[in-house]
Amino acid sequence: MRQLAISALLFHCLLTVPALAQTPPNKMPADQAREEHAYAIGIQTAIWGRPFVDNVHTLYAGLKAGAVGLNYFRKFPNLKTAADKFVNTPNNVSIDGYACADLGSEPVVIRVPTLSQSRWYIVQIGDYYDQVVYNIGGSKGPEPGLFLLTGPDFHGAIPSGIKQIKVRTQLGVIANRVFVNGDADLPAAREVQAGFLALPLSVFEKQGLRFEVPNQYEYARFELKPTAPEALRMFETIGFGMKTFLSRSDDFGDADVAAAHRIGLSVANGFDWQSLDEPTKRGLARAATTATAIIEDTYANAAENVRGWRYTMGGGRAGFDYALRAAMAANLTGANVPEEILYPNTRVDDQGAALSGANKYVLQFDKDKIPPVSVFWNLNMYDEKEFFIENEFKRYSIGSTTDGLKKGGDGSITIYIQKDNPGPDKQSNWLPAPAVNFNLTMRLYGAQTPILDGSYRLPGVKRVP
Repeated sequence: MRQLAISALLFHCLLTVPALAQTPPNKMPADQAREEHAYAIGIQTAIWGRPFVDNVHTLYAGLKAGAVGLNYFRKFPNLKTAADKFVNTPNNVSIDGYACADLGSEPVVIRVPTLSQSRWYIVQIGDYYDQVVYNIGGSKGPEPGLFLLTGPDFHGAIPSGIKQIKVRTQLGVIANRVFVNGDADLPAAREVQAGFLALPLSVFEKQGLRFEVPNQYEYARFELKPTAPEALRMFETIGFGMKTFLSRSDDFGDADVAAAHRIGLSVANGFDWQSLDEPTKRGLARAATTATAIIEDTYANAAENVRGWRYTMGGGRAGFDYALRAAMAANLTGANVPEEILYPNTRVDDQGAALSGANKYVLQFDKDKIPPVSVFWNLNMYDEKEFFIENEFKRYSIGSTTDGLKKGGDGSITIYIQKDNPGPDKQSNWLPAPAVNFNLTMRLYGAQTPILDGSYRLPGVKRVP
């Protein structure tokens, strides 16, 4: 009882003498507190919303240039086309078709044909968080049939005989690729490509698969016309992306969207920067700079580097790793999951020196070190901006499907990478280089387990006399 009495007395003293109970904390001015609060939320939101920044610009540019169709495929039936000027790191082993599905208006039907002969194809379905939703075909083989893309607000019936693919954003990305083995194979590949269709559900229900693709698409509503100060432009673009890509229900049901409300962002209104006080604006300006640095650092450290080749395995499914998702969207927009298409790339030789057309190089695969893929592999030559480099030989890539590719007597494959023609005995294995610096991307279609688990890695690019 005595111990309880003493404890009660001490407690009473603490209550009656506050100075003995605690030391008052140093106070932060209210303006600084608001700035720091905006800074903290701004970093989180800028990293979460970075895929919208890249996709807002890419979507509008693609629609305006005619490289992307709205609810219908815009197809490119040649190995090198105007699309190469729109899509960086292009390839010339497939003919492609691109579409944006406006799922906020209505579902979109995709038709995949039954092929009479074996030929690789893939229809990559993605959302505007730059994540892969579903791959039709690809490494798992043919998948003919009808598919229905539906958005987050769709609650209607699915027509009989159609497989539903749910997309969590109001717009969906559709990319169709059909393999083509050089110019001689183009007519057959075009015939196959013609069988891949995309169209609005209402058109399908009224006309079936006999329909006319509109000559023009309305794309003005996808254009961002900035009004915010330059320092806040990132958040303005994120806000425009939220209005364009997300469901209004996300304002009430998505935790990341709810957090963004505190800094003037919402699906309903985009970025209401005019309503923000000056401390909040200062915090957001700082946050944009910091978030950009975090994203750049994440990308720099996201890859495994082996003999000069960078392997990034987070393509298409970084999910809730927002920094990685942002880094991939900023640098490899539209990347597929690695088991479908993996893109190791290098700008240096096996000694770490920059690749330059002033030198000669070889990439040699021993018989038991040829890339283990279920489909094919293809090595691409790009300039500093990731576009094809024109050359008189008209070869922009080389790989397992290249006509005339020669193996050595021991079963090895040597690729000659240089500016000048190496001569008739090596020409079949020559990948022309420019006179200046360049970089290489290896495309691995259907990467098998040794690639995915890291037990197989490409040989380094060797400089030779």
